[in-house]
Amino acid sequence: NVLAMSGRAVEAAGDVSTLLLDKTGTITLGNRQAAEFVPVHGTTAAELADAAQLSSLADETPEGRSVVVLAKERYGLRERHQGELAQAEWIAFTAQTRMSGVDVDGRRIRKGAAGSVAAWVKERGGTVAEDADGITGRISEAGGTPLLVAVEDEAGARVLGVIHLKDVVKD
Repeated sequence: NVLAMSGRAVEAAGDVSTLLLDKTGTITLGNRQAAEFVPVHGTTAAELADAAQLSSLADETPEGRSVVVLAKERYGLRERHQGELAQAEWIAFTAQTRMSGVDVDGRRIRKGAAGSVAAWVKERGGTVAEDADGITGRISEAGGTPLLVAVEDEAGARVLGVIHLKDVVKD
């Protein structure tokens, strides 16, 4: 809502051609939420959702919690609890690595900034699917935040897909 305090203010508003807003926390909740799992070619959405959920179980941020909820609600994955994963080694997000994840059951799963996760895959001799760049670009251009998800297992290191985070507009 905008409140004009004078007639002059209303007249001046007619001359405005550009309006800049700092929307984080003003018109949005300030917490991005997982909206979609977008698998790369050769990966199923269910496989991506499973890896994304596992890598987010120890992530207590609103974004991390939303990944777990999306996997449960859209793909029927039951929420696993950290106690069920006693052998898991949780990898915390850091500003240096720009990714987080988990090492469990012979799999190393990472999620985070596209460049960081792609580099992690390549360092392990893996491949980044050709369509990964296009997916992350489309999400970014639409105003979203792309998080790349990758796994290293007996089949090698590879990107599974992208989590699309969106800002949630206040009601």
